[in-house]
Formats: sequence, structure tokens, C-alpha cells
Amino acid sequence: MAFSAGALSGGVLAVHAHPDDETLSTGGLLAAFAAAGLPARVVTCTRGERGEVIALPGTTSEGRAGLEGDGPALGAYRETELARALVALGGGADGAVERVFLDSLSRVDAQVSRVVGVGSRPDGDAVPGLVAGAVSEPADPVRYEDSGMEWVAPGVAGPAPDSPPTAFARVPLDEPAGRLAVLIRTTRPAVVATYEPGGGYGHPDHVRAHEVTVRALRLAADPVWRPGGGEPVRVAEPGGGVGRQDEPWAGAELWQAVAPADEVRAARATLAGLPEATALAAAEGLTLADPHEDLPPLARNDLPGWSAERQVIGTSDRRSSDVPPITSVGRGSGGERVVRVDVGGVLERVVAAMRAHATQVQHATVLARPEGSVAGWYALSNGVLAPILTTETYVVVDPPV
Repeated sequence: MAFSAGALSGGVLAVHAHPDDETLSTGGLLAAFAAAGLPARVVTCTRGERGEVIALPGTTSEGRAGLEGDGPALGAYRETELARALVALGGGADGAVERVFLDSLSRVDAQVSRVVGVGSRPDGDAVPGLVAGAVSEPADPVRYEDSGMEWVAPGVAGPAPDSPPTAFARVPLDEPAGRLAVLIRTTRPAVVATYEPGGGYGHPDHVRAHEVTVRALRLAADPVWRPGGGEPVRVAEPGGGVGRQDEPWAGAELWQAVAPADEVRAARATLAGLPEATALAAAEGLTLADPHEDLPPLARNDLPGWSAERQVIGTSDRRSSDVPPITSVGRGSGGERVVRVDVGGVLERVVAAMRAHATQVQHATVLARPEGSVAGWYALSNGVLAPILTTETYVVVDPPV
């Protein structure tokens, strides 16, 4: 079953823990909405201050290894990477994918302005799509910081032993959830996308982003809840709409990013058999993802898998350009609907956005022709070459009540 433009006219609001997560987890979804001319917004919970830095020669991260360990400097630089990545997801259109940091939203007024113009990077270079200070300064004296992580198994993260007291994962749940709930009420998205309960791969900030999103949807739908316990205050929706923070909104579906486990294993095996991939791994000291190891939480065994026949979704003879290439493909074992996003039409946008996050992502590559469900590859700071899939998969959870 394909989606109609009317059903998705409210757009997508994606909630993520750090700059780069929006591209790695939901890049195809965001780019597909933007390409169809529908609202696409990203809420980022931290600035990734504790991330590792890949300073690969020939990329925009070359010579920036010194940012690692300098939280404020790295966070500021990753803001510029986020700005560039969202321009890429928007097909080069500045503002086609809007952005805001969660701590820059007030619990009283969550108006989001479109980000236009040119701002500056810490090194003084201009960045399209970034207005200096427009969305980076907290509205209240609160700043959500990267909680950090450590690898506890291949591809699986756990809490960092030195997580600071200001870490996002330690913030009382209703504080960030209240800010997000106001945004949901005023923008009224059709889809709110984030990680599954395990945070995709276990990072504590990802897990917290999931919890905050679920709580925010409940608050946004509750007719009794008022932001900060204060009086209702009318606010303007971006673009001149009439969203009200005091009017409940229960019209958003919760989409959680997942992947069929069998598909992940098959894609890893396919990648390991590609001469270009194995040659790159040997030349750059990378390893290939093991198809047989335990998979991170986002991989589920109860989801409809990929098939060549499903690749007809989103083709020009089946849908108009103002409808994203999204199709319902079945249900999980818990009865949740499962939807697939065909990434093919926006793959170049997604890979360009990956390359924009050069401190975090390396060797993002598009195959000239997909091999099965593999459209390309990339690696993170762990040096593991992983497949880019031809589709993104989401389980649709009933709006919380």
C-alpha cells in the first residue's frame, strides 16, 4: 500500500541524538519528504561534543584531529557539518530540511524559524544554511551535552564511565520532552521519526532520544497538559501556520528506524564479496562487517524482508513527484505496521550528507548499480565498512495515549 500526499502533508519531524544521526538513521526519509516538497524538520538533542574525530586527508575534516577532546570546539564544528548535511538532504535547497537543537526550544514558545542566509564556521569560512546563533544558543539556561559512550560489543555501544552530570541521558525526562511536545503541537507533523527503544545500537543518548520522543508525543496529545504549567500562549507555526501550543495534537505517527536482521546479514555478505569494497578495506586498514556476529538492537527478526520485487516502489510510473516513495509492506510480530522508504531516488543526497559529516563518517560511496539490497558503503570511526541499503525500514507505533 502506497501513501498519499494528503496523508503525509504534515511532513516529518525526525528526533536525533547527535549531528550525523539524522543522515545515518533517517536520511532517506528526510530527503524523500524534501524532494516531494513536504515539510521535513530535524531536532538534534546534543551537539556531539564527545564524538571521535576522523581527520581523513582530502575531506573537510582533514587537519581537524585536534577537535577531539575539545567539547565546545567539536560541538561548534559539528553544527556546521549538520547544516551542510541538511542542505544536501534538501537537494541543495537551503531550508528544505529545517533544523533546531532541542535545548534551543523554550517550553513556552517553540516557534522555529526557517534557517536562511550564511553564517560562519569556527575557522571563519562561510556555511550555507547556518545563521550564527540562530538555533544553537539555548533558550533557557540549559544545555544538553553529549553523554559519551564506549563500545561494549562489535557495533553495540554502552554508557561511558565518565558521563558528565549535564549529559543528555541524565536530564530528567519531562524537561526535554516538554520542549519537544510544544514543537509537535505547533508544527503538527504527520510522522515523528526516531530510534527504536534500544537506540539503534545502544548509545545512551539514542536511547534517551527515543524515551523523550515517546514522552513528548504523549504530552502533545494530552488535552490537560500545559507547557511549564503556565497559561496557554499562542505561537506561530513556521511558514505562517496556526499551530497552538495549548491545543493537543495526536495526529502524528511514531516511526522507529529498524532493519530486518536477515537483510542486514545478507547485505554484509554481499559487501564482503565486492572486489571494490575489499580492495578499499585492505588499502585503508578497514574491516568488513561480519554477517555472523550478533547484531545491534535495530536489527529485528520479525520484519518483512527485502525482495527485488519491492524495488518497484516509488518509480515514476506509479506515483507523482509530490508523493514520497514510501510503501507499507506488512506487519511485525507485535502487529506494528512496517513501512519501507525507497532510497534510490535520493541516494546521492544521502551520500552527500554523509560526506558532509566528515569528522564522523568516512569513505561514503555509491555503487554504479545496486548489488541486491546494497547501494553503497561507508565507515564510522570504528573502521568497519558497512553497507548502505537501498531502502530504509520503519515500524509504525500507534500514537501514545
